[in-house]
Amino acid sequence: MAELTYKDRLKVDLFPTIWCPGCGIGTIMMMLAMVLDEMQLDERNTVIVTGIGCTGRMGGYLKHEAVYTLHGRTLPVAEAIKSVRPEMNVIVVAGDGDTASIGGNHLIHTIRRNAPVTVLCNNNEIYGLTGGQTGPTTPTGTKTLSSPGGNPNTPINLQGLVRSSPHALYAKTTVYHQLHMRNVIKEAIEWPGFSFVDITSQCIENNGRRIGFASANEMLTFYRKTYRRAPKDATHLEAFEIGVVYPVADHERNGNGHHPDALPDQPAGPMTSATESPGEAGATAPEAATAVVERPPAATDDEKARKRAEAQEKAALMARLSPEVKLRVAKKELTLAQALADAGVEIPESMRSGASAPADVAQPAGVVETSATGTDPQSETKPELDAQKAEAAAEARDLVGGQPGGDTEPVAPRTVEDATPASVSPPAPKAPSVSSADSAEAKKAEAQRKLAIMQQLPSELKLRVAKREISLEDAMREAGVEPE
Repeated sequence: MAELTYKDRLKVDLFPTIWCPGCGIGTIMMMLAMVLDEMQLDERNTVIVTGIGCTGRMGGYLKHEAVYTLHGRTLPVAEAIKSVRPEMNVIVVAGDGDTASIGGNHLIHTIRRNAPVTVLCNNNEIYGLTGGQTGPTTPTGTKTLSSPGGNPNTPINLQGLVRSSPHALYAKTTVYHQLHMRNVIKEAIEWPGFSFVDITSQCIENNGRRIGFASANEMLTFYRKTYRRAPKDATHLEAFEIGVVYPVADHERNGNGHHPDALPDQPAGPMTSATESPGEAGATAPEAATAVVERPPAATDDEKARKRAEAQEKAALMARLSPEVKLRVAKKELTLAQALADAGVEIPESMRSGASAPADVAQPAGVVETSATGTDPQSETKPELDAQKAEAAAEARDLVGGQPGGDTEPVAPRTVEDATPASVSPPAPKAPSVSSADSAEAKKAEAQRKLAIMQQLPSELKLRVAKREISLEDAMREAGVEPE
């Protein structure tokens, strides 16, 4: 009856599927649908959890509540569902890469906790969705896209992982042995604890042809000729054996086989170490019990009050900033002082640094030392500064960041000759005295004349003049521009 009605469990209107022709995932989905139909499991009592990979698309073709999780996170999601809705049957369907590689850590601890979920692992021994790279179950020596010389690593032992628990059920089957697959899937769903069905499946496109199979049919024929049923009383499945291995009643076989009757006596109170780490000379050493551990002095009431006041002040200042700026300050992309300055909020004296800081405030490490005049002390030793000061004094204008002059208007751009330090240029003849207003007008007119000439030059020559690779006069001659 299941073989006649299993299509009612599938969204056949979405067919054909996205899987490659000859893929084994469709067979697994068909067998699972038959079991769900036979056991009368539907969307009211069963949840399907799938992961990333080719197998993860199965949840979209089944008429069940399905959760499409992140890569490797099927098992924690399945455990969460089972914890909230313990009456539901939770079935995980995922590939070997999703289950045993990125999800390997979750697999270990789900087994350890004996979570009552069922895992159907589509084990095609390859990363099929991404093109055919070596996976955690790829046999040693197999040539793949990422191991063209043969896989040098040992495949993970899924049976060993599951059997490390005295409560978990492990089953092995293949996509060729379809009736056997249905039986073990049903037994796994009925098992009260953790159950794992390891299903050997073919990926003809990204694995089979690369290892010598001409078609999916040849891979299925290989499964038929190679795999054998294990004895009924088998406690371990050998290579190329299919069957079900139930948990052993003797818990001594779990782990390393040794379980103490009781934990050793624990020391009373918090453990403190006289060294950097516990050990023979650490907290567990006999002499460590009497060792005197020096602790930093407790903060005084004044110190606590000061820190509390600083925290309250910072909180009040942060409240005046926008949420975007607050986030940047929290991420340390901006200091609080910079954020306040950008927002136009007055910075408290306690937060100021540099020349604007109070005299008694210590400067943080890395801040440039400031001189008594508030300027960079290193600038006092620059050779260009003397020439600039002399020009500023002669023209009665301000020198940026220095002395003297009373002209607050910006000066016209300086020429190459003007920028030459006085110490290396020959002394120029003394020019006749002119007023500062006439000098400013003359420089302004000269700047406008040069701008008009630059507009007549091609872009290439403009760039060369800007880079000072060529003078303006040479550029005019090269462009054929006649001077006024």
